[in-house]
Amino acid sequence: MWVMIGEILFWLVVFGVTAGMLFMNVFTLILYSDLEADHINPVELCERVNGLVLPEYLGQLAVAAMLLMRGFWLAALLNVPILYWNGRRWLDGKHLLDNTSIFTYLPVAKRHSRVKLGFFLMMFFFYLYRQVECVVRAGMRWDTCGCAREGN
Repeated sequence: MWVMIGEILFWLVVFGVTAGMLFMNVFTLILYSDLEADHINPVELCERVNGLVLPEYLGQLAVAAMLLMRGFWLAALLNVPILYWNGRRWLDGKHLLDNTSIFTYLPVAKRHSRVKLGFFLMMFFFYLYRQVECVVRAGMRWDTCGCAREGN
């Protein structure tokens, strides 16, 4: 029983971190749209978006590490492309936005955010499925052991 509770909590944490990264990415896309509509200035946009880069990268790395440690190879393998992309951007020094030239590469930044949004959305539903599957399996095991039957 405790193993199933641990697995449910594991998927809940992975799901929660992915939901947070999904939220950060949607927020970033909204900020880009606000910049295009001139509702926000480039300095404020860069401060907000650059503040989200490290939490997103660390969250992605933490999720991939947890999946590897628990032996969920397929899910960990699905995270490799985005981990490589984030790592390459970090090592090349392209992970932060520059407020003096944001308008020149805004279309590229928006495209990157849309790709990440698609990835996080796909993984969000994948992790949700795994979490629900785990809860259903735990419920079936609970019923078969006789603990949840009425009268016991």
